[in-house]
Amino acid sequence: MALKTLAAFALFLLFIPFTSHGAGPDVPARHSLQVKLDIQGRSISGTDTITINKGTSTLSLVLRQGSEVTKIEGGTAELPFETREGKDYREISINFPQKGAPREITVHFRGTFQSPKEAESQIKRGVAYIEDGIIGEEGAFLPSSSLWYPQGIDGDGFLVFEATITLPAGYSSVMEGELKERTESGPTVVERWAEWKPVDGIDLVAGRYKVEKDSHNGVEISTYFFKEDAALSKTYIEKTKEYLDVYSESIGPYPFGKFAVVENFMPTGYGMPSFTLLGSSVIRLPFIPNTSLGHEIAHNWWGNSVFIDPSLGNWSEALTTYTADYLYEKRKGAEKAREFRAAKLRGYKNFAEGSSITLGTFRDSTTTESRAVGYNKGLMVFNMLESHIGEAAFSSGLKSFYSANAFKRANWADLQAAFEASSNRPLDWFFSQWLKNPGGPVLTLAGAKAKEAGEKHTVTFRVEQKGTPYALDLPVLIETASGPVWRTFRVKASSEELSAELDSKPLSIELDPGYQNFRILSDEEVPPTFAGFFGDKEAVIITPDKNSMQDKYLPAADLLARDYGLDQTTDAEIGKKDYLKDRSVFIFGGPKENRLYWLTGRHFKRNAAIGEESFEVAGRNFKRKGAVLILAAKNPQAPSKTLCLFITDMGKEAVLDASKRLRYFTDASWLVITADGKAEKGTFEGEKVLKQQFN
Repeated sequence: MALKTLAAFALFLLFIPFTSHGAGPDVPARHSLQVKLDIQGRSISGTDTITINKGTSTLSLVLRQGSEVTKIEGGTAELPFETREGKDYREISINFPQKGAPREITVHFRGTFQSPKEAESQIKRGVAYIEDGIIGEEGAFLPSSSLWYPQGIDGDGFLVFEATITLPAGYSSVMEGELKERTESGPTVVERWAEWKPVDGIDLVAGRYKVEKDSHNGVEISTYFFKEDAALSKTYIEKTKEYLDVYSESIGPYPFGKFAVVENFMPTGYGMPSFTLLGSSVIRLPFIPNTSLGHEIAHNWWGNSVFIDPSLGNWSEALTTYTADYLYEKRKGAEKAREFRAAKLRGYKNFAEGSSITLGTFRDSTTTESRAVGYNKGLMVFNMLESHIGEAAFSSGLKSFYSANAFKRANWADLQAAFEASSNRPLDWFFSQWLKNPGGPVLTLAGAKAKEAGEKHTVTFRVEQKGTPYALDLPVLIETASGPVWRTFRVKASSEELSAELDSKPLSIELDPGYQNFRILSDEEVPPTFAGFFGDKEAVIITPDKNSMQDKYLPAADLLARDYGLDQTTDAEIGKKDYLKDRSVFIFGGPKENRLYWLTGRHFKRNAAIGEESFEVAGRNFKRKGAVLILAAKNPQAPSKTLCLFITDMGKEAVLDASKRLRYFTDASWLVITADGKAEKGTFEGEKVLKQQFN
């Protein structure tokens, strides 16, 4: 998933600019933090000694609302400063004496933070999009983006740092860099961290962790898990070793001295330099070590050591998804890789069809729409690029891009330059069309004909593109009496006549059956999935009106409606309205619970049989007792709309839990959660419509 939102990468928007004029943005500032963490008081206090440039007459810093600067010292003197209230932060302005700024200033600051309970409102689709730091009995999460320590306001530079963290006994901290020292004395623990390679922010995490450590090729690998999940440490450590080997070979040496997998009390999926922060609910999912963990580790190359220059868009998520998530599927074989590409194209159609967001304007994945652009469309662009220039040139370009830009900011133009050099081809046409245009090509196959001439056969056909035409390397599959024949055609106009000569009689022709190109799928190509419902902004969730059924289903319906911004109603409130005419609907409750089931139940019978004792789905049989069945089907009155059904004999807690888990399987057509808690899912195949038969 890359859970990603589970695997969402934190793009820090404010950086520290204490570099000399003309030195460039890659010269790091230095911070020396002394911080005391007060768990009971949900607060921090401390100092930040910042190395600045001599000759500076003024300096501006920003600090979060809820924190304050109490004193600033320069050398042996206390410096005057002014505080101005901004919308989301406080700006601290320092006017230095006429002789100029000292080499170092020490900023005294303190602040109180929200509790984990208060932060629950920031959870959406099962992921906490943290706007401010959090401190509670469970621990602390202070992301750099929350401005928990003094930061610059007008720059684009990097920093190096050392930090001494004092916290209560029983707690451990995690930061970028390496843990240099840990001492325990009575009721307190003091830990000293340092990172002398440039980073673009400082994150502070703390919790009651059971820490396990190992090493691999000179890299310290550790897990910081709560005691309930400590048994998972070995799995995560061993998988981390595998990923470090794979990426070090395919990209370049691992850039840091450690990698830590850290458990968070909030449902997050963040990748920071040298560690990842995964929520408890995420860490416990059995597939995470084989999927999202690798995504977050790959971010240590893409985004955390080659930093994002956001002026031309965020390329990091696309490249990480391609070199991590997609790599796993390719290793399973061609069919798994094809399924992965098809799923990403379906995801784009379900959540971003008609979107105005381009890859050049994509910044972060805070919405399902933007995620579909940055991840789904982005990885398909890299897939097309590798197909166009070849695997060897792509691999060489990837390595040179990393080596040339490690610990610098890079953008799409730098990627283009690297791949142009490795392939010795001009690629401006390629990057221009995919970065600047929203959406993508809509392809149609028309006028396919076959003609026999002696022992040869010629097929002619027309490829049409709706809207802005794209230059594409289009794979075409021609089934013949002697077997399949593959040809690749370059198309770049709104309508092109193409032909191919064959040695055997053609039977059918199909455009891009392997989903190698990014394109907007037709309704007929997309099977019914839960994403088809959640991506429809006009979709409606319908719960039973009966009080007992409301208690059972309403919390789950509320959760999904809030996650995806959808309307909800009851089977009584819809009255005689024909909701099936032009709507996507999600029906909670079976034949004896939701009255709307009687109008829609028959539409699920094509793919599922719902009996008194069992469910049969896609040829598989599941016992009904204690299980949950969730189905998706096409609305027969509107093929672009989706019908969903939720049936179980379990109570409110099981319904709510199943709805939470559903968010991880939105690309499925059916989901069964069995009585023992196992999740089984599948997809009902869509039709291949870019295909024509020959007589």
